[in-house]
Amino acid sequence: MNELPWIDIASYVASSLVFVAFFMKAILPLRLMAIASNVAFIVYALGAGLVPILVLHLCLLPLNAWRILQHMAVVRRVRDAATGAPDIRKILPLMQMQTYGAGDVIFRKGDPGRSLRYLAEGRVRFDEVGVEIGEGTVFGEIALFLDTQSRTATATCLTDCTVYRLSKEKVIELTVLDPGFGLFLTRMVAERLQQNVEATRSA
Repeated sequence: MNELPWIDIASYVASSLVFVAFFMKAILPLRLMAIASNVAFIVYALGAGLVPILVLHLCLLPLNAWRILQHMAVVRRVRDAATGAPDIRKILPLMQMQTYGAGDVIFRKGDPGRSLRYLAEGRVRFDEVGVEIGEGTVFGEIALFLDTQSRTATATCLTDCTVYRLSKEKVIELTVLDPGFGLFLTRMVAERLQQNVEATRSA
């Protein structure tokens, strides 16, 4: 009985890996399976002398490897943010910076809550509740979890402010990417609710 040529074996393996990749739901396993199929196709193309297939997978291999590195870098940042005390500064590279002057309104009560914010510099007052916050404070995240998804108070800048914004879409993306970010948000909301209860008792 003749043995199956190694070139044919490589072609079957490569095709099987592509087929399996279609069943992968998570990003990392999918990319790893794609890399494995790239390697198998490169071996097959070298043996069969198929230059177009060889060139294609020589290009796809580093691309898939780069996407894995990007994915792992984002996951590390998000997981770091979800461990220990909540610290939004660890994900500032994923946020959009905005600047405001004294007296500017960041958002008003009843506005759609499409993002959470981080106050990097300055002071902000929530007019309806008479609460002031300083730099290093996260705010605006509770609206993301309300049925109405609307702001519960007006945020007015008392000084020039530097604010970082994380959109609702990015929040959802990061939560899907790593459940640790969902834990991060839960902890932030819990801390804010505790702070609000303490402020109400003091008042």
